[in-house]
Amino acid sequence: MAELVLCTGLDPDDPESVTLVVTAAEGRTPGEDAVARLGAYGYEGDGCLYFVRTDGWAERRLDGELLTVDIVAYPAVLKGLEADADRFPERSAADPEALRLLRVSARVSPGTYARAADSTAVLTTPAGTPAEEVVAEARSGGSRPLILAPRPE
Repeated sequence: MAELVLCTGLDPDDPESVTLVVTAAEGRTPGEDAVARLGAYGYEGDGCLYFVRTDGWAERRLDGELLTVDIVAYPAVLKGLEADADRFPERSAADPEALRLLRVSARVSPGTYARAADSTAVLTTPAGTPAEEVVAEARSGGSRPLILAPRPE
């Protein structure tokens, strides 16, 4: 199951910075599978992959302590991933042309969330691996996160 966590230590240039991380496993659900495979569209950066905001983004909402993240992409991206766009009937809140691939929610500290970077990191995980293990592996350089920008304005 996809998970959402706030953590520190993922940015080697600023180890105290707070990062919002979504973990997704291939083969679990159509949404997790699509999100886990988005890295194929990422371009390489400093120890990570960046997803172009014209292809998709992360939409975040905080309601009290409940943080909800929607990961969205345009149908053309799904075509390239050989994913059936019909399996994603929900739409982006920012652009009705973009499809919601995955929604993940978790209770977080509003104070910690306020310190989080605007971008959202996606880490791909084997099914059943707890988010804490996936984050620990990323901290040690064992995996590269896919970085999703906020929704376009």
